[in-house]
Amino acid sequence: MKRESQSLLLLDKDAIIEPFPPTSDSDFIVKQPTEKIYNDCCNEFWWICTYVAKGIWRDELPYAMCMYDRLLRDMLFKMILWYIGIKTDFTISVGKCGKHFKKYLEAEVWDMYLKTYCDSNYENLWEALFTAGNLFRVMAEKVADQFGFIYPYSDDRRVTAHLNHVRELPKTATEMYS
Repeated sequence: MKRESQSLLLLDKDAIIEPFPPTSDSDFIVKQPTEKIYNDCCNEFWWICTYVAKGIWRDELPYAMCMYDRLLRDMLFKMILWYIGIKTDFTISVGKCGKHFKKYLEAEVWDMYLKTYCDSNYENLWEALFTAGNLFRVMAEKVADQFGFIYPYSDDRRVTAHLNHVRELPKTATEMYS
């Protein structure tokens, strides 16, 4: 069994365990994305945005929040990790759950990230969703530029247009597009 880089041997009364190397963050340092992983992250982010919008429009708050908080935020988190990795030459750990994001993000990016958090008010969720999309785009463009990847602008434009459409769709609508 592979030991985690932060493992620490506390007690070995019989001296039967091999000594552990000194603890480090080496297992938790941000790793560079492959092009496939980057593309999958972009695809998943924009796809999940449509689920959040559907949940908001249908007045299904638990579903919308689950899609937003669990799935969409995971993709945003990955993109921010890679952005921070670029800035730090992939030599640091951002800590559990990104607890050190503030230390590595510019003030305006950090402020934008904070605006991706919301409460149970649908209007606030819409605002957070669009802010998350804007932040994701900014981070993803920088990551793409760094590694020579192609950012999926057409997916971004189509999904953003769809989100705007769903946001304005009357609750009495029986068809998405007529």
